[in-house]
Amino acid sequence: MIELARHCALGIDIGGTKLRLGLVTENLEILKCSISEEHRNFTPEQLVDFIALNVSKLLENCGNIFIVGAGVGYPGPVDFKKGSTFSYTNLRNSAWEKTPLKEFLEKKLKMPVLLDNDANLVGLAEMRIGAGKNFTNAVYLTISTGTGGAIFIDRKLYRGSLGSAGEFGHMVVDINGFSCKCGNTGCLMSLLSGLGLEEFINREPLCKNLFLSDRTHEDCVRKLFDLLSDQHPKLLKAIEPLIQYLSVAFLNIIQILNPEVIIVGGSLGKRLVNLFSHEIRTYLSEHLPKEVIENTYIKEAELGEYGGVIGGAIMVFES
Repeated sequence: MIELARHCALGIDIGGTKLRLGLVTENLEILKCSISEEHRNFTPEQLVDFIALNVSKLLENCGNIFIVGAGVGYPGPVDFKKGSTFSYTNLRNSAWEKTPLKEFLEKKLKMPVLLDNDANLVGLAEMRIGAGKNFTNAVYLTISTGTGGAIFIDRKLYRGSLGSAGEFGHMVVDINGFSCKCGNTGCLMSLLSGLGLEEFINREPLCKNLFLSDRTHEDCVRKLFDLLSDQHPKLLKAIEPLIQYLSVAFLNIIQILNPEVIIVGGSLGKRLVNLFSHEIRTYLSEHLPKEVIENTYIKEAELGEYGGVIGGAIMVFES
């Protein structure tokens, strides 16, 4: 009896800090996965070669499988139809402007590739099998290295005319705020993200005194949340404006899109909502009709760090 090949998809999540790859079945089971952190300074060509090498390693000794294609999440806005990047990204190399990444990867991997924003793919996974599975109209908001999101209307991912819808990190919440790498001033991401919190720590005198012994930005952000969890009074006071910016972002999302649920993901997003849910809810109750407040949920994402890998596979299977 001939054994039929098992159909699988590759999920490739190019995060601002970590690169995750996974081999995913049609039942959305991750058979194999890998994670690395070497890619942030790579040029497009270097990253494509690095992905191809890691895909080759991932597929070793996988038995009788057929790869339908690869779904790739990119840490910045993309032109979905063209499969190319925009002019800014959460990667550090400056060579990423208008890169035809889909075409590059298809040539290197020798398989069909779909390219989307990384937050769109995590949101897609949350809608199908995670926190959004019982909702029709939803928003996914992620705060991690960067800040982004995804919009779902009638359970369908809304990308906009080019593919850049849901870039909540570039919603302006303070017109007199700090500059953002996108070129604007006062974007949510410039204030609330791993990158934004690093800047907050650098400019806040209290943080400079508290974090003198910490060697890396990651150590400082981690210590910041540890102190906030311990209810450090002066630090709680210093971070109040940032929590108000987050509350304004929630308000804007609800006023414009009226979702049933906002799903919050990303390592920093989940911690912020857990720590400051009362403050956020209080602000919203002061600025929204009672009927809207009572019918809008804020939920934590459920799928963990491989949500983008699963979302990439879902994009392939649903295409």
